[in-house]
Formats: sequence, structure tokens, C-alpha cells
Amino acid sequence: MAPPKPSAKGAKKAAKTVTKPKDGKKRKAHRKESYSVYIYRVLKQVHPDTGVSSKAMSIMNSFVNDVFERIAAEASRLAHYNKRSTISSREIQTAVRLILPGELAKHAGMEDQWLLSAIYDDDLVERIRESRGSCSRHTSINLPTFENEILSSSSGSRTFDEYYLPAIEEPREQFQLVRKPAPSFAGRHLSLLANHFQITCKGSIVYQYYIGINPSIPSKKLNRKILSLLEEQVPELLELNLAYDGMHTIYSSKYIDTRRINQISIDLKGTVKESPNQFTIFFTYVDNFHLDTRIPPENQTAIEKQRMKHAIDTIFRQTSVGRFHVVQQSFFSITPHLQIGPAHGLGWGTVNLGLGREVCYGFYQNVVETFDMLTMNIDVATTTFYRPIALVEFLAEVLEVPFATVIDGRALSEAQKKKFNREVAGLKVETRHCASPRRFRVARCTWKPMENITLHISNGKDDSLPISMVDYFKSRYNIDLQYRHLPCVELGRSRECILPLELCYIVGGQRCIKKLNEQQIANLIRATSRNATERKSAIMNIHERVDVRNDPCGSENGLRVENQMMKLDGRVLPSPRLLYCYPNSKLQNCVTTPNNGTWDMRGKNFYTGVKIKKWAVVCYADSAIVSPNNLESFIGNLQRVAKEIGMPFVEEYCFYSYIPPEDAATSLEILHRTYPNLQIAICVVPGKSTVYGDLKRKGDLIGLTTQCVRTHNVTRVSPHTLSNLCMKINSKLGGVNVALSAPPPAMVSDPTLFIGCHLARNAVPTVSDSSSSDSNMDTSIACLVGSLDGHPTRFSPMFRVQSRNSSTIIDLTDMVCEAIVNFRQATGFKPHKIVIYRSGIGEETIEEILQTELRAIREACKLIEPNFQPGITFIGLDVTHHTRFFAANDRDKIGSSQNVPAGTLVETGITVNNAFEFYLVSHAGIQGTSRPTKYVVMWDDNQFPPYEVHEMTYQLCHTQSRCTRSVSIPSPVYYAKLVAQRAKILLADEKFDSQLFHEKSRSEGMIFV
Repeated sequence: MAPPKPSAKGAKKAAKTVTKPKDGKKRKAHRKESYSVYIYRVLKQVHPDTGVSSKAMSIMNSFVNDVFERIAAEASRLAHYNKRSTISSREIQTAVRLILPGELAKHAGMEDQWLLSAIYDDDLVERIRESRGSCSRHTSINLPTFENEILSSSSGSRTFDEYYLPAIEEPREQFQLVRKPAPSFAGRHLSLLANHFQITCKGSIVYQYYIGINPSIPSKKLNRKILSLLEEQVPELLELNLAYDGMHTIYSSKYIDTRRINQISIDLKGTVKESPNQFTIFFTYVDNFHLDTRIPPENQTAIEKQRMKHAIDTIFRQTSVGRFHVVQQSFFSITPHLQIGPAHGLGWGTVNLGLGREVCYGFYQNVVETFDMLTMNIDVATTTFYRPIALVEFLAEVLEVPFATVIDGRALSEAQKKKFNREVAGLKVETRHCASPRRFRVARCTWKPMENITLHISNGKDDSLPISMVDYFKSRYNIDLQYRHLPCVELGRSRECILPLELCYIVGGQRCIKKLNEQQIANLIRATSRNATERKSAIMNIHERVDVRNDPCGSENGLRVENQMMKLDGRVLPSPRLLYCYPNSKLQNCVTTPNNGTWDMRGKNFYTGVKIKKWAVVCYADSAIVSPNNLESFIGNLQRVAKEIGMPFVEEYCFYSYIPPEDAATSLEILHRTYPNLQIAICVVPGKSTVYGDLKRKGDLIGLTTQCVRTHNVTRVSPHTLSNLCMKINSKLGGVNVALSAPPPAMVSDPTLFIGCHLARNAVPTVSDSSSSDSNMDTSIACLVGSLDGHPTRFSPMFRVQSRNSSTIIDLTDMVCEAIVNFRQATGFKPHKIVIYRSGIGEETIEEILQTELRAIREACKLIEPNFQPGITFIGLDVTHHTRFFAANDRDKIGSSQNVPAGTLVETGITVNNAFEFYLVSHAGIQGTSRPTKYVVMWDDNQFPPYEVHEMTYQLCHTQSRCTRSVSIPSPVYYAKLVAQRAKILLADEKFDSQLFHEKSRSEGMIFV
């Protein structure tokens, strides 16, 4: 069979395959009626003498489905918020009350059109009738989803279509990304290198095939194993260097006759128990096209660009997939014989982090679309794995006790069992006492020790014989179990298998996604931090040793990767001028200019300092750790520094005491009740305790501002730490630390509302178990802050809990509406412009976020006033990429980290040609290599010039109120992330009312800093 020829552009549509439907069984007579039949019956019941057209049926069907889907989604969100595993009638009823009136207002075109409402109580019906007009007639119907609903309408002489059917919604406007503007020329020139390597290909043909595996499995690793077994059965496939993406797409440089390899059965042995072993392979030709990087981007459609990018990325990953352990876009050497070697400069191998975890070094590889080419982005990668050790040894590390203590014969306490169960649940373990190793997933550990566990073994009849665990393994495997005082583990979904710890070993290559403790994080930073020069050398070594240039699969397809990093032209933006006040003068401002993102405020006062009259000091640490002399010295130094920078403690503290940590929440409530005008409570808290969370929850609940200080900062007083504490206290009490002296016109020409948005995914733990387990991280927190002044320096926070499956902020309309109202109340003006910085923008989500959230922002403006249309500038941020910049000249390297200077801007070379993108390094890297933040201007009604967008973004990185350094992201997003951190703590208490947090911060200050 001859291969099909490609078209002139190398793009040929795949032939459509038509499959005959399988004959289904005869449906039973008592089956439920479909929606279409049901809707038809309802319409005929209302007007039995009127026919129903197919168009009317289609509109009605679409409307009902839309309403039901939204009610179900809202009910699911409420169930997650209420920590329920199932949706109850209460959530359904609440969802109907919340969703239905809005949906009717949206679909109904006239005031007296039909109204569908839930009548769970008469008051609700009356409220809806008053809002939409009184109804004189209604007909009762039985809906399949809800028990009691009515179709109500007013009487009249209208036709059926005019009277009952909703107005057809106009097609929604599709927003287009802002086109790439001409580059700006502000700032001084800087020569840079980026860890991107140009890819070239001169028009080779690649053939694309679809591979189907039945039954389907989501594991790319198992799919690749199945393909390798297929290649063993069909030897000619081994000669083709097939590139497989692990799911359904295969690329080949030569045409394959699929008739011989279609519907081949594969027997996959050695998989995890309960997984299928028999698979059928379906192999189908899809298309062929040219791989030609010389084609100008403007001559390619978005689909053609994405197809060629996916093909090249799959081809280059094919060789590395077989040599290394794959984690998303990164590759790791988890076994000694696969390690690339120690010459990478980062110490290839593993570093023990403790608690059964280790950090593993690897590399990141991804094909990236840039201005006029495709590039290979290569970077150093690190991640955390569980150590492949015996489960008994893992127990000792998790409990942080010596191994000898674990095996000394003493049973574990209840707290130790709970801690071990949290860590071991979900891990894959391997058994080696049988003829062949077997792998299981741990469900949980038993609460009884092994010596008290009795097994029931079938005797071949209907009954079973009881036998102890120790006797069973002695008689069956001739194994004398040693650690009989330790618990066992239950394996598999049904937990039908129970094994002793000493016979289980952790399977290597399991990535750890649970939160690390402070010591582990410190060990991780020490093991991975390298300056820019060392990182550049490591990347070049990766490029050389992985040998991407001579990759066999890439070479067969005519692909070539350059040896050297891309050269870029960057610029360094001028530092903004910052405003403080001169000491003892409230009328004259002091101007300072940062040097490489840092500045000194000695000899300067806060721009607006507060006076503290009522304050308290509470120490929740033991007096043996923080002595009274330590505490008095700390208080005295804090008062002295606060006075020097314009935030005086005008009176002595009204309360001072040592209190046990278990009474933290109660003491704070008593303190607030005793001193109603208390401005702030300074709380000394011990490390590794729950006191901090208890204080923040109680303080935000009763409306008392708290400032927590760790014990080591009290016993070892540092002027720098005291200054940072004063900055936080001043911001929390409503003061302004610093302001911009000469902001760009984009910020001050008209009243402008600045908004920062952040979506913290999988972020809400429960009180009973805050260990970052997947089962406890089933929701996300959508956070937003809105400015309250023209600097902007003060922000009001708000947050909502939503499903983790959504990449957009669901309640954005309400949150933006609240931010606009707060801005108008604080300034007296409605904003003429709204500038929104949204974090978490990626290639896969940018289009959805633009279409959904920009529409939500516009709807929020209409809710304020129907004709309120401020100019909206919508800017997205991405900090998860792997692009790094290196100064080409030694004179441009800054400090011991040898990073590029703060203010480094790149808007050409590695940005795409059809969008307004730029990279900005706005901070001075202290440790490691600075990560630039990628910005995408998604929408711009205000039509800001590019240099004003750059300048505005860079200056906003200097206005955060926690230290005298610029940060890597603008302050609105920085504050939104702080709100997310506070929300995680507050939502650990199911009874906490988030509205109290919003009102407290809006009325007094930014308590979340």
C-alpha cells in the first residue's frame, strides 16, 4: 500500500471513519423518560392545543440543561465548602435559590416572560414574583430532578413562542489577545543569553498515527510499556524510531502499513494488582505534514503551529523517556546506572532530606514557540521522591526516632500511629518474600500490633480457619517475623491483603507532593541553590551529555538543535523614586532611589505612620526559652526602632503576660473583651506549633489585629528584623510605608483601580488532618485584592472557595464588584480605569481565562451601573516557566549570585509574534538564579503604550510593605498570594466566616501582611 502524498503545505485532513453502532439491548418499559420527551410533555401540558416546533424544542432543551448543570455545579461547590462527601437536599435547595433567579433574568427577554422557580417555601415564591412582576396563573409540573417546581406566568393574549420561550441569547463576543506592539527603547541596553536552543528543520515529512489501547489506561508509563511489547511482536517497528507521546499519537519518519498491526493483543504482566493485563492495540493512519521551521509564523494557522510543535517535542523526548524517569516535562536519574554523571556541576544523584524523602536532580526539556522559530528550553530540574527503603526504616524516619528505638519492642502510641498512617497511605510498596515481586498500594496501617492480628484462611470448604499472622508466615513462607509489636499495612483498594512492615519496601521513583517541613525546605534550598554562572554551566553540560543535537529520533526526522544558547537584547529599566517622610516633619517628603532593587530607610520615616496607644504583649513560649529579660529587651528595642521610623508607641503596653500555648485562642478573646480599644497584640509564639493558626483564626474572628514573632527573633534581636516587624505593624494598622514619587501616567492620569488575582489550587485542608493529603485538598481558594488609594499602597482583600477542577475564578464578578464599591467608598470616585494582574496564566489556560474572566469583569461593572464602562487592562503572569537569563558580559553580573540586574526586561527573541509578551526580572537575586516573570497583556481598553506597561509593572514591584526590597511580582498579586496563605489558615476552621476577615481588613488595614 503506497503512502499518501502530503499537500503543498504539508497539511492533509484525516479521513473520517464511520463506525456502525452496536446493537443495544431492548430497553425496559419502566425506563426513565429522556429530557426531550419530558420537555415536550411539559409544553403540551401547559398548552395542549398548540404544537411545538423542533426549534422551540431545541431552545427549551438547551435552557433546561443549562439551568440544571449550573444548579448541580453550585450544589457541588456548596458541598465541598461544607466538607460533605455527598450532595444533600440542603445544598440542592440552596443552589436553586442562588442560581435560578439569575438564570431566568439572563434568559428571559421581557418582564412578564415565563418563570421557573423552586417552591420550597412560599416566601421565596413571593420574593421572586415581586422582583419579576406578579403572576396570576401557574401550572404544577413534576420535574425529574426536583420534587416541587412550577411554571408560572401572567395571563395575556401572547402567542406560545412569545409567552413561554426564553429570548435567544446573542452570540458572545470573542475577545482577542492584544497584538504584539513595536518594541520600546527605555532603559540601558544589556546583552543576554537565554537557556533556549534554536531548532531547525528543512521540510522533512512526518507521518502521524493514532494508537488506541483497549481497555484505556491513564498511565503514560504503562502505555509506553505496551507499545514496547508491540514492537517486540512486530520487529519492523523497531527500525522506525517511533516517537510516542504516551497517549494516542505516534509520529514516524516513514509510512507504516497499519493493516498488519491493527487489533493486536498484548499481555502485560507484572502490573500492580487489580490492573488489567490483556490489551488490544488499534493502529490507524491519521495524517502527514512537513516539519519546516523556515515557514514564517504569519503563514501558519494556530493549529498548524501547535501540531508541528507537538510533533517536534514528542520526537525529542522519545530517547530521554527510555533512559530516565519522567515527571511531567522533566527527566530524573533515580537509578545509578542511568545517571548522566557528576560533571553537571550540581552533584547528580540524590540528597537525603529526612522523613523518608530525598531530592533528585534531573533536567527539564520542552519545545517552545518564540517570535520566528521553535526553540528547545533546557534547564536544571529538581524534585522530591520517597526513598526506596524498607517500610520499617521509613517508619523510624517519619517518627524522627532512631531505628533502634522502633525495634526495641515497645508498641507505638496513638499519635505515632496517626502520623505514620498519614505518611504511608497511598504509597506503592513491593513485597519480595514470594517467588516474584509484587506491588501494592497502601490503604492504611492497622491500629493493632502484628502479634494481635488473626487471619482467617480458607480450608477449601465453606468455613475458614483462624491463624495468627506470625504462625501464618512461619508455616507458609518459613519466615520468622521479628517486629511483632509494630502495626501492619492494609493493601489494595478493598484492603483484603495485610502484610507486616518488615516484608514491605517502598517502590523507587515515587514523587512526593506532600508539603515539606521547615528543616526539609532548608535542606532542599541548600542542595539546589546555585548562582547564575554555575547554573549556566550545568545547562550546557546537560545539553552536551544528553546529546540532543545527535538524538537518533530527531536526526531521522531531519531535526537539528544548536549547540549554543540564544543571544538576546535586553534592557534595564530605570529604578523608580520612592517617597518617605523626613523625621520630625510631616510636610516634607524624602525621596530615595533603589539600587538594584534594594534601598535603605535609615534616617527616614514611614510615608504615613500610625500612633500606637493601646497594645499588649503576650508570650506563648515557655519562660525557659524566652526569659523575661529577653522579652523586655525585645520590647524596648522594638519601641526604639518604631519611634525612629515614624510609628511611635505613645503609651506603655496595657497587658503583659506569659500564657500556656493551649490557651492561646481563649486568652486572645479575653484580652479583646477586657481592652475593647486594643489596637494590636504582639504575640511571641514557639516554632513547630499550632499556636500561630489558632491566634490568626481567633484574632480575625473577633476583630483583633495580631503580630506574631518567633522565639528566635526575640532571643536574638536584629535591627533588620525589628524594622521589618514595624513595616508589617504599620500596614496592618492602616499606615502607608512607602509611596511612588513619579508613577507613570498610566497610574495617575485618572482614578485607577488596581486588582491582583490569584487562584491557589488544592489549598483547603481540614482541621482533623492538615497534612496536605490529597483527600483533604479537594478545593481551591480564589483570592483578590483591590486598591483603596491612588498610590496604590492599601488594598482590601477577599477570597472564595471553589472547586479545584476550575482554572478560572468562578465568583470573579462578585469579587470585582466588591472591589469597585470599596474603591469608591475609600476615594469618593468610581474608577475610570481598572488594571488587573492575574497570576497562573499558562499556554493551556490563557484563552479560557481571557474569555471567561474578562466577561465576568465587564458584568461586574454593569452591576454597579448599567452604563459604567471603565477601561480594563488585563495582564497575566506566569512564574512556572523554565526560562532563565544570564549576563553575556561579566561587568553586568550582580553580586555573589552573578544574576542579571533588577529591572532587566526582554520583549523580543523568545516571545511570540502574535501577543504582547515580555519577561521582567524585577528583583535582585540573593540566592540561586533569578527567575524572570513572564507577562502577557491579554486585554487593554486603555491602550497604554508598551513602555508605560513595563514601567507601571516594574514600579508596582517596589510598593509591597514587608521589606525594603523589590519583589519578583507586582504588589497586587503579591498581596493576593498572602491572602491565600491566610485563607488556608482561616478555613481550617469550618465555622469561620470569611466575611469578618473582609470587613476587618477593609475598615482598619491590611491585616493579611
